[in-house]
Amino acid sequence: MLHSEVAHLDERVQRLIAAFRQERLERKRAIQERDRLLALNAELKRRIEAVVERIRLLEADPNV
Repeated sequence: MLHSEVAHLDERVQRLIAAFRQERLERKRAIQERDRLLALNAELKRRIEAVVERIRLLEADPNV
């Protein structure tokens, strides 16, 4: 009886460890994706600001 309970607890511990590792992996991937999207957002913002600046220059002096 005691042996089966220990085996059952060991199985539960192993499942919890596996779930914990999976969670860590998913968190790492989510952070990487967040960082990638933040970098992409910054690049798009820079490009948009450059376009807006060119439009302002054209509106201010159509001969440019």
